[in-house]
Amino acid sequence: MKKRWVFVSALALTLVLAACGSSESSDVEGMEDANETAAVEQESEATGLHEFEYMNQDNEVVTNEDLKGKYSLVNMVFTRCPTVCNLMTPNMTNLQNELDEKGLDVNLVSFTVDPEHDTPEKLKAYGEQYDADFSNWDFLTGYDREEVESFAASSFNSVVQSHPENDDIIHSTQTYLLDINGQVVEQFDGLEVDKEPIIDAIETLVEMEK
Repeated sequence: MKKRWVFVSALALTLVLAACGSSESSDVEGMEDANETAAVEQESEATGLHEFEYMNQDNEVVTNEDLKGKYSLVNMVFTRCPTVCNLMTPNMTNLQNELDEKGLDVNLVSFTVDPEHDTPEKLKAYGEQYDADFSNWDFLTGYDREEVESFAASSFNSVVQSHPENDDIIHSTQTYLLDINGQVVEQFDGLEVDKEPIIDAIETLVEMEK
């Protein structure tokens, strides 16, 4: 019998958020407090990817249906982010390489939280900067800020919003693991360089499906 993992609580899903733009420790602590407050205000449980039809870095349409049938790793970034995204994206590249070495066929998806600025062309240049393999990694845009705010809240119980004190964007730094039906089954700290917990989780899921 196939087993399904129990999804962690909605609050736990959103406590790790970040506004990109400041390296001062006091500012980071203040942003973490603001993010936790915003997270508490999110009441609906995260369920996974809702129906969508967006554009990737190659100007190709990608839908939620395209991701079904494989496990997926999903995060939220933006190209102008000078801090956390510059850690999250190379971590995802390293993870992509490790998955390939182990023969694990997984979708990687990065949703921009700055869609007005992040065109497909900018996203492709951004991915190339970090040696992303676009064969199974889509950087998605083609929506407005209001839509990604709603999408993040309904799919991941996560906040996307302008920072109240500067021009940065508050967004999740989590990497979400989705099952073959697009439902969230686990989440990981996207700033963590250790890839083994994610690899182990995927291998466990694959074994459960046998």
